Amino acid sequence: DDQYANAIRNCDPEGPLMLYVSKMIPANDKGRFFAFGRVFAGKVSTGLKVRIMGPNFVPGEKKDLYVKSVQRTVIWMGKRQETVEDVPCGNTVAMVGLDQFITKNATLTNEKEVDAHPIRAMKFSVSPVVRVAVQCKVASDLPKLVEGLKRLAKSDPMVVCTIEESGEHIVAGAGELHLEICLKDLQDDFMG
Repeated sequence: DDQYANAIRNCDPEGPLMLYVSKMIPANDKGRFFAFGRVFAGKVSTGLKVRIMGPNFVPGEKKDLYVKSVQRTVIWMGKRQETVEDVPCGNTVAMVGLDQFITKNATLTNEKEVDAHPIRAMKFSVSPVVRVAVQCKVASDLPKLVEGLKRLAKSDPMVVCTIEESGEHIVAGAGELHLEICLKDLQDDFMG
């Protein structure tokens, strides 16, 4: 029952910023992502310096902890995006400029809020159980494949991409249809 929990519980716009990034959404600029999440307390604004606590952050340590500025705050209305100055608690927001520091999810708070704890990562009722090996038709495309797999894993919280001891690249998804969609995205969107 600290100030952060109370601010979240009361959806307090005057409280410290508490924002959970739940998804990384590919942007039109190749290789870039929007950090998409919900503001639980406070407000996030363009130019605000935020503490980024990743899924491996442990309070009191510096691992998986970054302080960066939000370059732009965007709200989505259907297919349309609108850049806004700030987004108060209770709303969802997409942020530009944080994608190099967030893999799949993170908790954001104001730069000075050093006592804040991260919001626990979402748990999914299904896990990636269907696996398939992927390889390049042309060996020179391997760097593109590796980069494409990184982007795919970043954009879908349910996908796990690994490399076996044999050197095979494995994509794991929640089911055959999910995997089929992932492989199509990999080929069409993430590898150019």
